[in-house]
Amino acid sequence: MREILRFAHYLPAQRERLQRLAESLEWQEPLAEPDSLARLRAECLPAPKAPAQLSGAANHLKERNGERVRALIRDGVTDEDTLLAALGDWPAALADGDPFPILFIGLVPTLNCSFEPRCVYCNQVWVPRLLSQQDWKAILDEVAHPVPPYVYLTGGEPLLLGEEIWGNDGLVAHAARLGCAVNINTNATMITPRVALQLVRAGTAKLHISLDTADPARQAELLGGRDRVDALWRGISNIQVARELLGSNHPQIHINCVVTRLNLFEFPALLRFLLDIREVRSTDGPAKITEDPAFGDFAFHLIPVGGDDNAPLRPTAAEWKRFYTGTWDEADRVWRDYQAAIGVPEPDRKALADHVPFANAFRRVDHRMGLDDYCERAARGDYWQGALGRRCFVAPSQAFVLPDGAQHWCGAHAIRRPPPLGDVREGGIRANIRRSLHRLAELPIDCCSSCAGATCVINQTMERNLRTQIADWLKEASANPSAGAPLTP
Repeated sequence: MREILRFAHYLPAQRERLQRLAESLEWQEPLAEPDSLARLRAECLPAPKAPAQLSGAANHLKERNGERVRALIRDGVTDEDTLLAALGDWPAALADGDPFPILFIGLVPTLNCSFEPRCVYCNQVWVPRLLSQQDWKAILDEVAHPVPPYVYLTGGEPLLLGEEIWGNDGLVAHAARLGCAVNINTNATMITPRVALQLVRAGTAKLHISLDTADPARQAELLGGRDRVDALWRGISNIQVARELLGSNHPQIHINCVVTRLNLFEFPALLRFLLDIREVRSTDGPAKITEDPAFGDFAFHLIPVGGDDNAPLRPTAAEWKRFYTGTWDEADRVWRDYQAAIGVPEPDRKALADHVPFANAFRRVDHRMGLDDYCERAARGDYWQGALGRRCFVAPSQAFVLPDGAQHWCGAHAIRRPPPLGDVREGGIRANIRRSLHRLAELPIDCCSSCAGATCVINQTMERNLRTQIADWLKEASANPSAGAPLTP
């Protein structure tokens, strides 16, 4: 192993930690067999890229409904809301019966967790596991065409299922062979050296790891024990060692930070910690450092604590205001200092909100209110109501499946659960969506306000995309009334 234990692209302190870990007894066991490392390298599946979440569904609507909208414009219709309703008409777009793109699919193979008791803010509602391994694979087989989706495996703790997730014939490898980018949402405590190597080999694109603070005592309070914290950090380091040993840039690590009043103001310190342990560069090549795969590693998602039962953990309006007007700026300075320290040229440096646009719960979407009003709502646990549109444009391009087979529009509807669209064993993902298109007009509903934010961002972006296209067509029609506006999705 000696010739590969360089970790040359890490900062010195983390480089030394990883070298010690790689030389430890726990790392010797999975590499004890002759040629085991060479075999694993040869078997490594590439991690596919995720489809264009922010444009893919909008393009499908424009391709299927564009001619109809242009005909309305030629007939003299100029009201943008009327044209938007026609362009965003999913029943019309799916009328031909062809397979349509499912760009995101969340799969919950188990709601069991390796933590008992669970994290202090956990509010998942358990359901039994009724779907078999073959059922999950059948779902992947269906949705992989015409566009392989982004597959999100979550729970509970998916890694409890062991080789059913990361094995040679597990869900990750099955999805990767179909061209699907796979993310696993995990507490990382079950990522042993063997599991880390197998996650790389299987072509895992990302790991979303729950980490809320750099303070071990505070993290222990949130997760329920210091031993869990130590195992979490060891799991992260094991992934870094496995990537180095196998010469891979995947899976990238993404941090899910649940924001409570216990850790709200510790975010700059957490960011500093993450920047200290992440890989600076993955190659010695001449490409810009901002274009290196490592530059996107350890991105993060700040998730405001949800659920009525977590009301005591919610920050007050004043605390939220302090976070957005002070703490976030402090974190931005940490990020800017880091870019300077690792040699990012000044013209290439970005603000933190631009580098990780999904991170900031207030800035990631457009709200129909100012910061003061938003903070008052956030103190009551209402994070997204002011950002929800009048219509949902994204739902038919997403699906979320629980262990009992219940299918929902998206992840928000699997936390606060209205009636599901159907059971995936009775017709499949697309059949359930087609049968439920009449319910699309109901969205957004109350459950949508409990979204972690990503679907809300996609929906707002889709609406802007469609409105921009309509404005372009109206402008072109006005400039040349005798010709139809060209379709330019």
